[in-house]
Order: sequence, then C-alpha cells, then structure tokens
Amino acid sequence: MSERASGWYDDPQDPDLLRYWDGILWSDRTMPKVKPGLEQSRIGDAKRQYEEEQERRRAAEQAQAAGGYGQRPQLRTYQSTQQSRETPSPYTRQQFAQPVKTAPDGEPTASWWRRLFAYIIDNILLSIVTVVVTWQWLQPWVTTITDWYDDLVTAAENNTAQPPVPDAIYDVPWQFPLVALLLYLIYEIALVAWRGQTIGHLICGIRVRGAKSTDAPDLSTAGIRAVVKGVSNITSLVPFVSSLGTIFGLVDGLVPLGDKSAQSLHDKAAKTYVVRAGKHAGR
Repeated sequence: MSERASGWYDDPQDPDLLRYWDGILWSDRTMPKVKPGLEQSRIGDAKRQYEEEQERRRAAEQAQAAGGYGQRPQLRTYQSTQQSRETPSPYTRQQFAQPVKTAPDGEPTASWWRRLFAYIIDNILLSIVTVVVTWQWLQPWVTTITDWYDDLVTAAENNTAQPPVPDAIYDVPWQFPLVALLLYLIYEIALVAWRGQTIGHLICGIRVRGAKSTDAPDLSTAGIRAVVKGVSNITSLVPFVSSLGTIFGLVDGLVPLGDKSAQSLHDKAAKTYVVRAGKHAGR
C-alpha cells in the first residue's frame, strides 16, 4: 500500500496538469499547474504600477486643464470636504435661537424666568413678615388646624372614624389678608419708586424702568403698577371674587412670554419695562 498522503500531485499522464491523489487511487479531478492570466498580473510589479499611476495623473491634469472633467474622485471628495468646512451651514444655531426682546429704545428686557424667580422671592419674604405681624390673630386658626390634624393621626392609629373638618378652618382671620395687602403695596411701591428694584429683583439681576427714561419709575407710576399687579391680593378680601383675581394674576404672569417687549399687564398699565440690571445686562 502506498504511504503517499492525499493531495495534489503531478499528473502521471499530463505534465501540465495536477491530479488529486485521495491516498489510495488517482481521482478524476485535475487542474492546470499555472493559473490562466497569471502573466498579466501586476502583483509585485512596482515599475508597472508606477507607470500606470503617472498615466492617470497626466490624464487627470489634462482633463482639468480642458474644463475640469475627468478629475479623480478622491480629489473631488477632498475639495468638497474642504468647501463644506469653509462654507457655513444654512441651518445655524442663530436660526433657531429666540430673538432678544427689548424696550422701545433697544435695552434688553429681563427673561421670564428671572421675573418668575424674583416674584417667588418677594412673596416668600412678604409671607414671612405677614405671619409675624398677624400672629396674634393667626395663632388660634393655626391651633385649630394642628388640633384637627392630631385627631386625624390618632383616628388612623386606632382605626376609628375620622373627625369632621372644623368649620373654623375655612375662616381665615381677616387681619391676615388685609395686612398682607398693605405690606405688599408699601413694599412694592416704595422699593420700585426708590431704586426700581424689590429685593427679589435685586437678587435676580433685574430692575423696573419707565417708558421714556431708563430711571426708576416715579411714585404714581409705581403705584399704578403695584395695584394692577396686586389684583389677586386685593380680591382676596372679597368673598367669591378671589378666584377671579387668581385667574387674572396667572394671565398677568404669562403675558410676557408672548409680548414683543416682555411686558405683563401691570407693565402695560403703568408703561414700565422690566430690564436686565448691572452685570446681568449682557446676559
């Protein structure tokens, strides 16, 4: 028995062919020793490759001189990439940016968020002062609420019926909204007329100015502005009307979002503008 391993060997019958030996017998599978067209192969022929590259370059230069036709794709791709880097896109950030709202003389007005935060700060400060001033009238009402809450907790722990809501809870001492209104008017009118800023405005970097001057509004203008702005505070003293005042206050606060000069209703009534102040003026 032959010990030759299976594989391709010289064909015993044709020296130009290879025949497959399966380890026992010669098979019918044959193949040429040399791959057809191998003599035309450019693999390893550096000289021929260089000559062909020179011919392509000359052809590209001639085509470019004749009118730019036939340029190499690589060159066009590079040029288009460079052009796209140098030419700004038509869809720039400025196209989607919100326009800056200004007063009639061009001074930038304050953003809605700054005004909102200033309003919140002022209300927190006024609420604290109002509670302190009216505590002698407010304390019995607060005690009623806390006692009822304690009864609720006790009933829940003992699995007993919940106590009814005391009627006194709905009777807020009238001194509280009255004092709150008076403190608001004094606070708002005095500070806006004095320096054009409440404490909330000062913290948020904004201020109030008139329509014809960048100075703070005069006393009468500050008064008109404070009264219209405080409609919700005023109506809280009148039963069944406070809800309308709350709606007015909400609308008044949202109007600047759609107004070209970011004026609220109380700004329009007093002909005032809320603008950026100090170091915040450039933001």
